Amino acid sequence: PCLDNRRRLANLTGALRRHLLFPLRSRPCMTTKTVAILLFPDVLMLDVAGPIEVFSVANRYLPESDHYRIVTLGAESLSVRASNGIVMQADQLAVDAPVAYDTLLVPGGPGAYNERHPHLYGWLREAAQASRRHGAVCTGAFILGEAGLLDGHRVTTHWHYLDRLAKRFPKAQLETDLLFTKDLSLIHI
Repeated sequence: PCLDNRRRLANLTGALRRHLLFPLRSRPCMTTKTVAILLFPDVLMLDVAGPIEVFSVANRYLPESDHYRIVTLGAESLSVRASNGIVMQADQLAVDAPVAYDTLLVPGGPGAYNERHPHLYGWLREAAQASRRHGAVCTGAFILGEAGLLDGHRVTTHWHYLDRLAKRFPKAQLETDLLFTKDLSLIHI
């Protein structure tokens, strides 16, 4: 399990670099790019911390005018308990937050594949449409699927959850041999 998590973090870092960081560096007139990460009860902290660290490290190498601004959005409350028991503090509630971001990410965890978040789906659909790109880290795909955002799109997730994702969202085009996918503005890592 530990080696699997290290590989997952390495794959996440590589995919984020290839599909989020470097394509943006060549844009001529850069402004601060906001990356929003959704927090919900029982979220996997690795899926939150990994992307935050990638963007944080990228900021060390970018001019200040090109920095990523990272915000965390609480799905139900500002105080969110992760699957490991640690309580995280969101910057603001998703329902009170703006809907347009450069990148909107939904992390995974038991709270993504075992729970439902119907109060969030309308906001998530609106935010996905208004944002430059949106996506999921690992099993965060289940939340996007519940919001209807996987239908007709190429997606992937952790190998252990592929069958469950395919059964729950048959209209999604599941990629079983890929570590990440990019389909228009939708990314899955």
